[in-house]
Amino acid sequence: MLTLGTVMLSVNGALSWLHFHDLTVGFEKQRTETRQRLVDQAFALRDDFGLRLQGMAAVLAAFDSVDTLGTRAGRERLRRRFDSCWAALQLDLGIDSLHVYTAVGPPLASWPSDGPVETDHELQVRTVMRSEHAMHWTRCRDVCTEYAAAPILSAGRVAGVVVVGSSPADVVNSFKRLSGADLGVLLPVTQAVTAQPADKEVLQQVGLRVIELSSKARARPLLRQLTSIPPIDRPRGHANLSLPYDDQYFELSFLALDAPTGDQLPPMMVVIDELTDARAAIGKSVWSRLRGELLASLLSLLLLAMLVHAPLQRMTRAVSAIPLLGRRAFAEARARIAPRTRRLLEDEVDSLDEAAIALSYRLEALESEVAAHSAETQKMLDRISVERDFSRGLLDTAQVIILTQFVDGRILTLNRYGRQLSGWRDEDLSGKRFFDLLGPEESSPEAMVRQVLRDISSGRRRHVQLESLLLAASGQAYEIIWNHSRLAGHSGDKVMILSVGIDHTDRKRAESHVKHLAEHDPLTGLVNRQHFQQELESSLASARRLGHGGALLYLDLDEFRYVNDVSGHQAGDTLLRIVADEVGKVARASDLLGRLGGDELGLLLHECDHDGAVQVAEKINKRLAEIQFPGLHASHRISASIGIVVFSEAKIDVKQLLANADIAMYQAKARGGDGWHLYSEGEGVQEKIQDRLHWREMISRSLTDQRFVVHYQPIQDIRARQVSHYEALVRMQAADGSVIPPAAFMEVAENSGLIREIDRCVIQQVFATMVSLFAVGRYYRFSINLSGVSINDPKLLSFIRSELARSPLLPSHVVFEITETAAVSDFSAARAFMEAVRQLGCAFSLDDFGVGFSSFNYIKQLPVDYVKIDGSFVRTLVDSPDDQVFVRALAEVARGFGKKTVAEFVEDERALNMLRSFGVDYAQGYFIGKPRPDVF
Repeated sequence: MLTLGTVMLSVNGALSWLHFHDLTVGFEKQRTETRQRLVDQAFALRDDFGLRLQGMAAVLAAFDSVDTLGTRAGRERLRRRFDSCWAALQLDLGIDSLHVYTAVGPPLASWPSDGPVETDHELQVRTVMRSEHAMHWTRCRDVCTEYAAAPILSAGRVAGVVVVGSSPADVVNSFKRLSGADLGVLLPVTQAVTAQPADKEVLQQVGLRVIELSSKARARPLLRQLTSIPPIDRPRGHANLSLPYDDQYFELSFLALDAPTGDQLPPMMVVIDELTDARAAIGKSVWSRLRGELLASLLSLLLLAMLVHAPLQRMTRAVSAIPLLGRRAFAEARARIAPRTRRLLEDEVDSLDEAAIALSYRLEALESEVAAHSAETQKMLDRISVERDFSRGLLDTAQVIILTQFVDGRILTLNRYGRQLSGWRDEDLSGKRFFDLLGPEESSPEAMVRQVLRDISSGRRRHVQLESLLLAASGQAYEIIWNHSRLAGHSGDKVMILSVGIDHTDRKRAESHVKHLAEHDPLTGLVNRQHFQQELESSLASARRLGHGGALLYLDLDEFRYVNDVSGHQAGDTLLRIVADEVGKVARASDLLGRLGGDELGLLLHECDHDGAVQVAEKINKRLAEIQFPGLHASHRISASIGIVVFSEAKIDVKQLLANADIAMYQAKARGGDGWHLYSEGEGVQEKIQDRLHWREMISRSLTDQRFVVHYQPIQDIRARQVSHYEALVRMQAADGSVIPPAAFMEVAENSGLIREIDRCVIQQVFATMVSLFAVGRYYRFSINLSGVSINDPKLLSFIRSELARSPLLPSHVVFEITETAAVSDFSAARAFMEAVRQLGCAFSLDDFGVGFSSFNYIKQLPVDYVKIDGSFVRTLVDSPDDQVFVRALAEVARGFGKKTVAEFVEDERALNMLRSFGVDYAQGYFIGKPRPDVF
């Protein structure tokens, strides 16, 4: 209905527009005719006026006194005669001027006698005298005047000419009476009397002056609206324009009185015709028709809607049910259609409903049949699909090459993995042979492969395995193990061979890589300690067998730990690579250079005596001294302590040789480093090794026998002047009951890694003590030291978590301590460990601050709660201004970062008072209390 209404409204609008168009075209046609009629009337009135004036001139030329112009008496008689009737000529006939001309010369007489004598009619006068016929013309100067001339005949010849002139005002007035339109006469201002600025008759915008005009009160303001005049290109030509003014519409027709000269407008008449009523009549007619047609359309639509509403509702229900048939909702579709049960008259919609109901039953039956057939078909397709997908998946996803070929090697099919390795596309397989895949002849003899394929096709061999190179299109080679067998179901000339290739290139490379890793150091690329020892053992065996000597240089970089502390482990690794390269440049091609430890290198010199070994050692240190490593102080030089052991055919094993080299290296380092030491028998260094072995045994036995004990030293809150917590200090108890301080065994414990077990033992003992104190209402915090080795133990965190489970009060009363040097040596690991422990609820303290890297930035970066000032600054605090500056600065920085400070080795009251003035929070030392096995 909406669409139909839109169409009807569109049609009515189009009809109204056509009606408007017809009225407009008719109006324009009528206007053209009316305009031409008005133009013709204007020119006709002007011509009629000229003819009447021409007749008057002929009457005057026929006066009996006129034909005696040749005598003086006749001319006098003419003047008297015209003087007597001039008034009548002016008043009754509207003649404004009268001139009598003879054959030559100026006018003989002129009226009015007091006016100017016009002498510019000479051309017209001659024309009349020559043609002996009267004529009329219009002359526009200051004003427009219509002139007429008639010949004076005397004795059968022209004796003179009578010229009369009259204003065209009668033409203007007569036009108004005849046509009802206004008429005016316009002159260019250059031909009119010079106008003053306030002259109402001057049209300033177009350069014209109004000479004559009917209905001046209405027409003059209209003419003042003119901004341009349409061009007129010929005499008696005309042009028109429309001009709206004061809610009215006018049409102006301009009629040329003379021919235009150049760009100047000619004198012209203007016809003013009002069109307001005609245009209003057209608009009224159009709107009346449009309203009538709209009303008729609305009534028609209303009537139509009343007639088709019910059928449309039924049809809409039927149409809305059709999509339900597509969705197999047949019962819902039938319920939605709901055909009429009571019918007065059956219409097409009833037929549509019945057809839709029948269609739903038919589709429902077909759907059941199709479903049953589809189920059977789907089962069959599923079985086929499973078999197809299995075959396709086996071919395309298996990381093996699967191809079929004829006996002559022509390839029939190649799976996706095979195409991927070979770089062949499907279209490249045509004409390809299996032998095109094989590498060089020496790695994959084609003759052997051909023989194998013939043996398989003939049945002499059922299965053959070969190993060969596969040369891809890109030039890359793969090591392939081929398994060739005959495909079942093929015989005679159609024998097909199945070839399955397994790529074991990565395995081969991995084996080679693993072997390389097993023998080389991943950081420097040098051989590792194990491989170095194997080569050293071979060299010792060769020396004994051939009698050749050699030398072993054992290098340890001096102050390498300083590099790690200052620039980090990444910089240390970079320096190790540089040192390895520089030492390698000193060594000969036959020598062997290896990395034996963290910053330790070994150089095996074949066939070299002690003098040659010393020269090599000196060259190495000279070369190392030239290394410029960024990040180090300018005064720091890279150097090494080098131990030298010379060996010959003497029987000595690898372990003893390395031990001797290690002893010599320590001897060189004991001299200050940057030098070498040649090992010689009887140096007495072996006892040091035995001493380290003794302490290692003592530590292991003490761990087993639980002879590590904990002593507790109090820590005082300086402001509160009372003990706030205790530090747990480990001691070893000897077999005789004496207490061994940690300085005797701690270095060996850290170097051997046994410190991890000691730390665990201390944690267990301290936690047990704390739980027993909690039971009696004593709640002290305890500080427990952790070594740098322990924080890198991945199992320590889980151990601490399980031990903290003893009591929910433990986490908030435990402070773990780690030395500044240990934290900075592996900053990222230490930070991660601290954050993990803090998440358990424990606090952290940075111990011995000031003797390591001593950067205040670490106080900010590390998640610690306490900073312990090293005792070396506190012991001499009272007498050392430098130590006072450092301790005061550290206390202020720590306080700014929200950390508490603890001063160690407080041994007198003066130091305690000074620490209090510096703002240090806690004090620890013999002045506060000595370590004891119990909490006091």
